[in-house]
Amino acid sequence: MGDEQAFTAIFEKYHRTLYNYGSKLSTNSSLVEDAVQDVFIDIWRLRHNLTENVTSVKFYLYRALRRRIHVALDKFPSMEEISELDDEDTPANHTHSEAILIEVESSSIRAQRIQELLAQLPERQVEALTLRYFDDFSIEEISGIMNVNEKSVRNFIYKALTSLRQSREILLISSLIFWLLLLF
Repeated sequence: MGDEQAFTAIFEKYHRTLYNYGSKLSTNSSLVEDAVQDVFIDIWRLRHNLTENVTSVKFYLYRALRRRIHVALDKFPSMEEISELDDEDTPANHTHSEAILIEVESSSIRAQRIQELLAQLPERQVEALTLRYFDDFSIEEISGIMNVNEKSVRNFIYKALTSLRQSREILLISSLIFWLLLLF
């Protein structure tokens, strides 16, 4: 009974974040959903044979999902839109509906700009950034997940941040020029 409760707790804690991570690796939502389910099915099916040397369940799950998605992509390369699941429920109710609309619109615009900037980066850089800043993995863990050395991970992150800074500066300058043109 303890195995089932532990498995349920792990599933509930990680299935959404695994799906969101998988969505960064493939735009095929069916493939990502299947890969996440297969990772958990394998864990349950092979639970008696799993090693006790696992120091981070999160690391183990991310690495297993990444491997499964890359194998599936080799078999079924296809493009399909994907939508991320929310990590948490909707925010607490606000008293004014206008405040909610403004907040949602602002958040949507920021998210769109971030997605546009990230879309300009190479896939490996986006993956390294996601693992580091959104999923809180260490450089060492990222190198294990991505199956590259730590120096490569540091280079991916450095190049991505440099590119994002340059893109941000270009966006700021173009916005400033646009507003100046509106004034004159």
